[in-house]
Amino acid sequence: MNVVIANGRRIVPDEVRMLVEEKVGRLLRHCPGLDRAEVHFSEEHNPRIADCECCEVIMTGHGRTIRAHAAAPDPLVAVDLVVEKLEHQLEKTKGRIVGRSHAQRRGSVRTARPRVRTV
Repeated sequence: MNVVIANGRRIVPDEVRMLVEEKVGRLLRHCPGLDRAEVHFSEEHNPRIADCECCEVIMTGHGRTIRAHAAAPDPLVAVDLVVEKLEHQLEKTKGRIVGRSHAQRRGSVRTARPRVRTV
């Protein structure tokens, strides 16, 4: 998976960069068709907002786009929140894909009354 870390005006520290590449790269096991992930970091400048560090991840591949956004007081916490959201979305997406590819079983339960033996 190609993980691209894009930032606005700030420089992303190396520890955050390594954590992002590890955690977002690990999401590949949920849905192997995704081949690109863009990670954007930003900061809110309003002093009234407590969660000023924002992280957004956009994953694309095989005609699908999955996006998650989270904010926290620390960039490492924001990355963890985004990864949790992405895991949930990827599990739902994989369930939809697998659900469509398997045949539906309908009418497999018999509704007839059981036979009673009389002696």
